[in-house]
Amino acid sequence: MDIAALRDARPGELYGAADAYDRLHTAFQEHTSNWKRGTADRVHQSQWTGEAATGATASIDGTTGRLQAAGIELGLIGAVLRDGAEAFELARAKLLQALADARAKGLGVNERGDVGWEPLDPRSRHDPDAADYERTQKAAAQDIGDRITLALREAAEADRTTAERLRRYTDNATSQAGLDLATASGDLAAAALGGPGPLYTKGLPPDGATPTQVNAWWRGLTADEQQRLITAHPEQLGNRDGLPAVVRDQANRKVLDDAFDRLGAKSPRTEDEEKRYQRARTLKLRLQQDDALAADPGADHPRDYLLGYGDEGQGRAVLSFGDPDSATDVSVYVPGMTTTVSSVGAGNRADVGANEGDNALNVWRATRAQQGPGGSAASIVWLGYDAPPGVSDAASGERGQAGAPAYATFLTGIRAAHQGDRPPHVTSIGHSYGSYLVGQATMLSTRHRDGYLPPDDVIIVGSPGTGAGKAADLGLPGRVWVGAATYDGVTSLPSKNEVTGGLVGSIFGPVGTVVGAGIGHATDPDELWLGSDPADADFGGKRFSVADGSVAHPQDTHLEYLTPQNGGPSLANIGAVVAGHGDRAQLVAGR
Repeated sequence: MDIAALRDARPGELYGAADAYDRLHTAFQEHTSNWKRGTADRVHQSQWTGEAATGATASIDGTTGRLQAAGIELGLIGAVLRDGAEAFELARAKLLQALADARAKGLGVNERGDVGWEPLDPRSRHDPDAADYERTQKAAAQDIGDRITLALREAAEADRTTAERLRRYTDNATSQAGLDLATASGDLAAAALGGPGPLYTKGLPPDGATPTQVNAWWRGLTADEQQRLITAHPEQLGNRDGLPAVVRDQANRKVLDDAFDRLGAKSPRTEDEEKRYQRARTLKLRLQQDDALAADPGADHPRDYLLGYGDEGQGRAVLSFGDPDSATDVSVYVPGMTTTVSSVGAGNRADVGANEGDNALNVWRATRAQQGPGGSAASIVWLGYDAPPGVSDAASGERGQAGAPAYATFLTGIRAAHQGDRPPHVTSIGHSYGSYLVGQATMLSTRHRDGYLPPDDVIIVGSPGTGAGKAADLGLPGRVWVGAATYDGVTSLPSKNEVTGGLVGSIFGPVGTVVGAGIGHATDPDELWLGSDPADADFGGKRFSVADGSVAHPQDTHLEYLTPQNGGPSLANIGAVVAGHGDRAQLVAGR
């Protein structure tokens, strides 16, 4: 495979060939059905007996089997051609974009793939700008050359693999092995179950690719190929960290719509199908409502971007209010225990603070209120993990630890996809159990900066502990902010080691269960359920003022940090930090 062959190829014509084989398969299946109804079935139902009948029946059944086998073989060819076409198109798009980028950078590419550039006037070789030009062009030429090599290699692999697959069916037809029903059935099973998957997926970033690599892959495709992938394979794009927000939004909305329509058409639905349908319904309803508000200039509502959606575990939903790719200030909020896709979508809106999508929208408005001219905000609610559904699950850090790498990678992807002139100011926000996940992810990113890009600031509210002994352990000196209401029982939850016989009652129960000083601490007053108390003075975080809350309504107190109702100055303080104006936050002494 060389540049000219791939550049001038027309892989789209393979789709026409695939369609032709599909039509041939359909016609042949109809022929087989006519044969079976008009001949084979009539002979079997004729009550014809005797030696001649036995011989005729065996011959007729053999013909039926051969026809069915041939139909199976024909039905497989269209899929092979279509898969090969996709792989060729993806490789060709990479080549065409590499050649376009080469032209834009003033580089030349010959038919062998050698990349070069026009040298500067020799008299300017000692000019610092000339040396910088040479370094820049050399690096660009290396990048373009590598991309061309990769595109040619992927095209050659697609060509070889497609030819091998087609040769199998050609050989079967020539030798008549494909007329054997057992052979054809084996080919069908191999196509359905065997192999590494569709051929085109070899041209996608591998599962372990970094967000920066994913972003570079996407920018290396032509606009036509990008749109084709969004249309044909949205499930491959929606949850890829590093891709542009608008791409993820288009892909995830298509996946969401398909899931909603597919599950909605099933009747009856199983219990699991009903749960998935309701998750899709509530998220789709939220997007419809918010789209209408975003179109109203007087509604003070940004555009929504669906940055993540899936059925893994308890369901996944990542929703951004505002475009994180262009925003100067980006916050990513992780909610805690009992959070569901419904509470990110249109559900749980009756109780103040119970809808996590609304909470993130509140942060967007609070951030905008603190920004000056030229500022823009994106506020994201991230449900990319299985939040504990109850107290017993929240007693362990297992779910937070499991979700931390995905969250750290997501934050890295926010930076990789950003298109502004300067990097965005990124703030992690964790509420309740979500603060534990944020703590784990922050330590992961600050200790492994070769793989992750950490946030600039961390805000933890209503926290049962982050897993860190001190704020300094998070690796962001002076950038850890803490909000803890007096009557939020979660922020006074004693160490697991201090509670004998397990947790009695609800953490949101009346005074006397685990509210405020209802249980108290037997040994270490600074130790909470999931680590050191972030609101304690010895922890070293910057504690900002929030409303004390209500001793009679501790659950409401726990939910109101991100609301303009009853949370006091909490939301304004959070908005100031997210906007990069932490100096405006009202601080109070630690416990």
